Amino acid sequence: MQEIERKLILDALSSVMPYLVYPQELKALVEKVSGECSDVNIFLEKFKQSVSAESDQTHKTDSQIFMNELRRKLH
Repeated sequence: MQEIERKLILDALSSVMPYLVYPQELKALVEKVSGECSDVNIFLEKFKQSVSAESDQTHKTDSQIFMNELRRKLH
C-alpha cells in the first residue's frame, strides 16, 4: 500500500477515535487489515468482510463510523 493511502486510513481513524466505544480494538483491526493489503480498495473490501463477521453491534457501529469517515476522505 502506498504511504499516502496508509496515511489517509490512519487520519480517518484518528479523527473518529473520540466517538468510538472500543477505539483500541478498531485500531488493532485497521492495522492488521492494512498490513495485508496492497491498496486502499482492497483494504475497504477486507475490512468490510472482517466487520461482517463481528457479532457485537457496538463493534459494528464503531467500524461503520470509521468507514464513513474514510469514504468521506477518499472523495
